[in-house]
Amino acid sequence: MSEELLQVLARRLNRHRVPSLSSLLARLAEGEEFREFVRLVREFLPEREADILNQPAPAGQIAAFASYFEDRYFPLWDMFKWEEDYLEYSDLTRWVPVILMGIGYEEYHEIPDDPYRPGLQLMTFLVANPYEGEGRSALAEACLKHVPREFLERVPEEGFRPEELRILQDTKYEGLSLWADVLWGCTENPILDTSPEEEGYIQYPGWTKEEIEDVTKLWQEAQAKWEEAMNLANWLEGDPPARFEELLNFIEGRG
Repeated sequence: MSEELLQVLARRLNRHRVPSLSSLLARLAEGEEFREFVRLVREFLPEREADILNQPAPAGQIAAFASYFEDRYFPLWDMFKWEEDYLEYSDLTRWVPVILMGIGYEEYHEIPDDPYRPGLQLMTFLVANPYEGEGRSALAEACLKHVPREFLERVPEEGFRPEELRILQDTKYEGLSLWADVLWGCTENPILDTSPEEEGYIQYPGWTKEEIEDVTKLWQEAQAKWEEAMNLANWLEGDPPARFEELLNFIEGRG
């Protein structure tokens, strides 16, 4: 028998191999959810059906699905990538587990802490606190590690509101305007405007072609805006005192 024929036979046997015991038990316990999982595979990743369903356990199948899905559409929650034994088909099939990129209350208050990026600390100090009525002293102390106090004193006491920073749009400093919109949840992109802290209070999209197409576009847009903000953070970190002053001068000159 030729080597090529053996390879063909091996592939056919692999397609029809007996599932593992854990996989069989999961299919019996989650019959409806397993059928829904198979539907998702066939609808969104039809050419990967054998690769996914031939994984020996549900966690492996889910991890394979998440990996291939990310390559074509957008990433799903990290928990689906690690083949955790506790995962069930229903964890994936009940809704589309979109990663949320917004900055919630707790993360906002972690920004002054090490090792948070200096560029983002400086950018955040320029933006008014979205949780009005709270002080900014911890953020100011963090920024003093990177720029002179005299520069910080030029910033309005409450910082600049997002609408005031729209003057930066279509300039090299637009990333600050985008970061302000992220902090305030006003980018008009739900992926950027919703934080992981709100996961239990929002309605996730369903597994339909239309919703997946919409979320894919939103994810691409969110990534572009986030990258623009991070580019400004990178630029600031190249020379924090000089570039923070340059940014301040530009805002004051446009104001």
